[in-house]
Amino acid sequence: MQPNPLLSSVHTALKNGTQKEALKVIDKIVDFCIEHENGKVFDGWDRETIRLMVAYHYAKGTIIVIFDDAEVKGVFMWYNCDSKDGWDFVQDWHPDREDSDSIFLAFLFASNTETFKELTKNFISIHPNYSQKKLIGIRYRKGFPTRVEYDSKLFNKILKLKD
Repeated sequence: MQPNPLLSSVHTALKNGTQKEALKVIDKIVDFCIEHENGKVFDGWDRETIRLMVAYHYAKGTIIVIFDDAEVKGVFMWYNCDSKDGWDFVQDWHPDREDSDSIFLAFLFASNTETFKELTKNFISIHPNYSQKKLIGIRYRKGFPTRVEYDSKLFNKILKLKD
């Protein structure tokens, strides 16, 4: 595996702990993610690994967080990758691919349907060309993590959900 300089930098920053306000925000996001996950998303991950992941996504600009009165209401993290990439791309901390042909929809937590839709709208505004890429993810099926390819109509379906 090739080194990931951004990950190393983020890890060092977390260990140094000099950005107190940023660390408070990261910890709020981590608490929200842990509270809203179903035991399958972060299976076997300790808090510090999740904290590193959240900080890493902040550093690479692949996270959307919705706040309401300083409380986290939703979090959406993704990776820019190739269609051949899978869960190991995430677990092995590979850097995002600049010339990616796919988006790995990795972590999405929302406190309600309205926030879920707002996260989706924000993602679309950041990635208006999402429909030209493959959308992939991992979902548990029959008790095992399974790679899933989503149609770009997925976001239209989400936006039509009733609040």
